[in-house]
Amino acid sequence: MANPKPHLLCLSFFSFLLLLHFPTVSLAQTFFVFGDGLYDAGNKQFISSNRVDASFPPYGVTVGEATGRWSDGRIVPDYLASFMGIPQIPPILGGTADFSHGANFAIADATVLGSPPETLTLSQQVIKFSENKNKWTTQARSEAIYLFYIGSDDYLNYAKNNPNPSDDQKEAFVDRVITSIEAELKVIYGSGGRKFAFQNLAPLGCLPSVKQANGNVQECVRLPSEMAALHNKKLLHLLVELSRQLNGFQYSFYDFFSSIQNRVIKSKTYTFETGIAACCGTGSVNGSSCSTNNVCANPEDYLFFDGKHLTQEGNLQAAHLIWGSDPEVIGPNNLRELLFLPLDTPFILADIQEAMAATRPRQIKIESLYDIKKMESEMDKQWLYQVGKASSFLI
Repeated sequence: MANPKPHLLCLSFFSFLLLLHFPTVSLAQTFFVFGDGLYDAGNKQFISSNRVDASFPPYGVTVGEATGRWSDGRIVPDYLASFMGIPQIPPILGGTADFSHGANFAIADATVLGSPPETLTLSQQVIKFSENKNKWTTQARSEAIYLFYIGSDDYLNYAKNNPNPSDDQKEAFVDRVITSIEAELKVIYGSGGRKFAFQNLAPLGCLPSVKQANGNVQECVRLPSEMAALHNKKLLHLLVELSRQLNGFQYSFYDFFSSIQNRVIKSKTYTFETGIAACCGTGSVNGSSCSTNNVCANPEDYLFFDGKHLTQEGNLQAAHLIWGSDPEVIGPNNLRELLFLPLDTPFILADIQEAMAATRPRQIKIESLYDIKKMESEMDKQWLYQVGKASSFLI
């Protein structure tokens, strides 16, 4: 094993100082989830008047039953709750569930902007949180983790309806999305929320459904990935600004974009037989119409379960990265570190963050991963390598 990086030693030293100064750090026992189908734990089935595919096989095939989750099994919030030592967080629309440890507001087809039918926008999810916030004490809401993954459908819909936007038009649309997210984060902050975790957007042009619709399955579609990259960069800037503006605002920012990019390009490095085709569906890369008639035998060999959503194995790998990965994947804290950060230490935290910023360019590293030209160049190179070459699995 290589020697620890200096900046990781710095992080450990400051974390040690924090725990010495605050020996009774309390860990979050409450978890709130906001987002779209990647995080939906079953809300869609309670709001839709039509058949919800995720409520029927082959969804849930790995765990023995369909649960309304858009996967063959568990999703990222399920694993994170397990790592936190609490039960799986139930969908808020389930009504009679036990919400003592939080609620899942995410729902398939959710967007930040607009109001698609039979779903909840981010604003509507936050309204639902506000309507139910008295289920949890003020302390529980302040110590809780607030997890987000949303925006994919905003950009997929935009790219579909605007195939050749100018740079100014792309920038303007992303700004609208980010401004709306900012407003909702401030609502949650006003209700006591302090610990925010973001899984940034995947390279949307690499989704099997998007590539299949485009007709060239060997290449990721440029515009959706460009929009996601720009969104991720602006989202990171927003979180940095909010941490400066709002007393006690803490965040974790996971580079899901690069995680998916890497697993699409170098699937076998990450234990997948393929990161191109989905396990379930029809078409050149199984990008649509997932059913029991066209599901693979071994979902764990695939990154994607259907055209847009990950397998349980893909979700497990993402959850491990969110929970405990290093600064090149998630920053300025992973979720485990975020749990330990005391709520009432804004000045000490500010000093620590400034000192750490001087020893490592964390956010610069994260942002540099969104250079689309660099991504395309890397992909061109990787296609030339033998995909089956042995390599260590990176967590």
